Amino acid sequence: MPNLWLVFTTGLLTGGVTCVAVQGGLLAAAITNNQDARFNKVLGSVAFLLAKLVAYTILGFALGWAGGKLQFSLVTQGVLQAAAAVYMLGVGLALLEVHPFFRYFILQPPRFLTRWMRGQAKSGAWFAPTVLGAATVLIPCGTTQAMMALTVASGKPVWGAAVMAAFVAGTSPVFLGLGVLMAKLGDAFKQGFLKYAGWAVVGMAVWSLNTAGVLLGSPISIQSALAKSECLISFCSGQVAGMASNRVTLEISRGGYAVSNAVRAGQDVEMTVVNTDGRGCQQAMTIPALGISKVVRPGQSQEISFKAPQKPGKLLISCSMGMYTGDLIVI
Repeated sequence: MPNLWLVFTTGLLTGGVTCVAVQGGLLAAAITNNQDARFNKVLGSVAFLLAKLVAYTILGFALGWAGGKLQFSLVTQGVLQAAAAVYMLGVGLALLEVHPFFRYFILQPPRFLTRWMRGQAKSGAWFAPTVLGAATVLIPCGTTQAMMALTVASGKPVWGAAVMAAFVAGTSPVFLGLGVLMAKLGDAFKQGFLKYAGWAVVGMAVWSLNTAGVLLGSPISIQSALAKSECLISFCSGQVAGMASNRVTLEISRGGYAVSNAVRAGQDVEMTVVNTDGRGCQQAMTIPALGISKVVRPGQSQEISFKAPQKPGKLLISCSMGMYTGDLIVI
């Protein structure tokens, strides 16, 4: 799952445009058919957006809960992240119109549902936008579908709700501003934004694929590449044989993970995980190669026992989202 700022930015810069074909048209129809004063039209627009925010937040919570209820292993989580990445990549390529095949990644609602919702838009009451705002959860656009795939892969109801809330909140100002203007500005303007949206979704797919690789224990990741690049221009020291111990401390901080000592291959290891200041996904510490996954809150600590691999090398330590990593040296 990507960080919430990236999700919000994606909604702000692309979400409103990609969803405007159906949802923006419903909002425009609902408020323009209302013959009341200007205040009521503004109220109707706000009601539409608030209802949409609440509906998608509940949906995100439910999808995250469903994913977490199955108690997925790290390998399964990695596979789900990879599947979400493939789906988002297909959505992005569909928006970029790379090939007609990718249009199959964009799920279409049943025609009867679309006709019913457009019929509801003819109501002159201010609550019609509220009903339509909540009902948009039944016809998610391509970018929204990509966010929904991420919430399932996260397996966490709170994170799922936060992802959908951040995305919909990001779409709100653009949705309100561009939703009504899009028809007036022409197809060329719309197509330009769809291209931008496509590249944004492709970027999120790449990041999700990176997360999948980290959870599956892949030695190749964006983080490892950046670390190697840093070592090319600075001196990177590691643990040495004389520092090996069967008792180690793993410190969780805002910057990631730091291990006090190396461990010897084949030994039983006692690890004390101390969270000094890790308040994001750093709290959900994993060692994918060993199938270890623990959540350590800030200011708390946990003891972990495991047997070091027989083969010397590096054990990858990562947060559950693959954003922060570290290494445990086995010698």
